[in-house]
Amino acid sequence: MAGTALVPARSTAVSKKMLFPLLLVPMFLGGVDSTLFNSIAYDLPVLTGSWRLWFIDGYTIALASSVVLGSRLGARTGPGVTLATGLLVFAVAAASPALLGSPATWTATRFVQGFGYALIVSSVASVIGGLPETAERTLGYSLWITTYSIGAGAGPLIGRAFVDMGAYTLLFWLPAVIALACGALATLLLRDISLGRASSTKADVSSSVLAFLGFGLLVAGLQSHGAAFGRVLAAVGGCAVLAVFCLRQLRSRDPLIDVRMLGFSRLGACSLALVVGSACYTGSVFLFSAEADSLLSILPVSVLALWVSLGGFAFHKLQSRFTPVHMLQVSLATCALGLATAAFVGLWPASLLIGLGVGVSMASGDAYLLGSVPPKDVARAAALQETSLAVGAALGVAGFGGLFAATGSVAGTAVTTTVIVAVVVGTLRCNRGVFMA
Repeated sequence: MAGTALVPARSTAVSKKMLFPLLLVPMFLGGVDSTLFNSIAYDLPVLTGSWRLWFIDGYTIALASSVVLGSRLGARTGPGVTLATGLLVFAVAAASPALLGSPATWTATRFVQGFGYALIVSSVASVIGGLPETAERTLGYSLWITTYSIGAGAGPLIGRAFVDMGAYTLLFWLPAVIALACGALATLLLRDISLGRASSTKADVSSSVLAFLGFGLLVAGLQSHGAAFGRVLAAVGGCAVLAVFCLRQLRSRDPLIDVRMLGFSRLGACSLALVVGSACYTGSVFLFSAEADSLLSILPVSVLALWVSLGGFAFHKLQSRFTPVHMLQVSLATCALGLATAAFVGLWPASLLIGLGVGVSMASGDAYLLGSVPPKDVARAAALQETSLAVGAALGVAGFGGLFAATGSVAGTAVTTTVIVAVVVGTLRCNRGVFMA
């Protein structure tokens, strides 16, 4: 997390030998997980109906509501301890479905696994952000993005390969074994690393619980499980709990998420773009995988991560030539065009357009959000950024999955989401003056 520095007692020695591999292997696991179960949810025999969506979303709901809490815990106990703890929790939860036989217990383990990954990602961010040399930090962040993207691209291929072999339980055991090995190494090599200073060490568990309950109810309202009245009631209840969460943050001197940044300003617009871009990514992976039944048919989903990485690279080449509002508008419009292409043309061109649009929108949203605040507020902006991405990931699966269950077709879902993204683009255009402030 921004605003931290590592006490360099052992960090220099470790960084020259095993630090980056130790940090990046869990990021690869996270990248794989971000697309793996999205792409094979319809092939896991235990999951039926809306449990498929809950199995995927349980992970991202827990991640969205606890990623900032994880950074606060890391600031108190040290990132080495937090990383090892997160890896242990992740490993136990990842392996549990192989020993359980009901969709409810499978989904419960995914909530726990999401919390474990929140500890992991916040610890990795703290360690990389606290490296003493600028070149080391730049290299670390670049490798992080690359490693995560490679994992995301490999996820659908790995999932389809193991499902076709009838060995889907290995998809639970293998990540657990790798995470346990990384946790043992983190305990040995990183236990003495601590944060010399941190933006905040207040562990506001109550706010995290409110965010978890509110966001979980909101996602439940978007999904297809249960009667329409029950879903509406869940969504309304979720909004009410989130309102209480926001009031708590407004009254706090050290908020978990500084919701005062979310007025429709440059920060609010960028956060909206991050949520929509992340939702288009995870939702598209889920939607395009719904009818895939072979390695060949899953390839467009797999290369989607490649196009997202290419979009992020394109942003850095184009940002000096175009205004922030144009970058966000065009990138999200490209996502909308890609979704429409999926409905009427085919998945290969759709994958390219959605990937490029998502990559540019997420990279531009990150850059403009973090670049629009003074140095003293960067840590709070980073918390808003990480939470926006995780919220979008959950809403994408819930929204796309719920629409797919209602329409029964990829084309119908793609058209509906095209309209939603187009509305967001129009909203950004109507409020483009905030980028000039």
